[in-house]
Amino acid sequence: EYDNMDAFDKFIIGDVGDIEWCFENRHFVKRLDDNRITREYIVDTIFNEEPLRYEPSGKDMYEVVYPAPSNKDYSELKVVIACKGNRIDLVTIMPLGKTNRQKNKYKSDSYKKVEKKRIQAMQKRKKYF
Repeated sequence: EYDNMDAFDKFIIGDVGDIEWCFENRHFVKRLDDNRITREYIVDTIFNEEPLRYEPSGKDMYEVVYPAPSNKDYSELKVVIACKGNRIDLVTIMPLGKTNRQKNKYKSDSYKKVEKKRIQAMQKRKKYF
């Protein structure tokens, strides 16, 4: 019955042992550093914690939400994973804040720059209408 299950199915039912895991994605490692979360914490969380919720996010990708580490000022941590066959790659992590200000606090600098320009452009356009 396991034959047609992909890695995500196995992961969700807790059968994590024979999945090929990749925690080495450069962007993922950078996001861990940015958010001061250790690789050990994430590995431990993924192997031992029950996700709060999860949902598909594009082709062969999923967003899995876990409780945040207790020393953080946000309550949840979203882990984006990509599945292919029997392999799971960790793509990125995102702290989930409750307010917009909190939500944006943990976004990348490039996102913040673009968002700032977008808001300025909207305000400029509002002047004309």
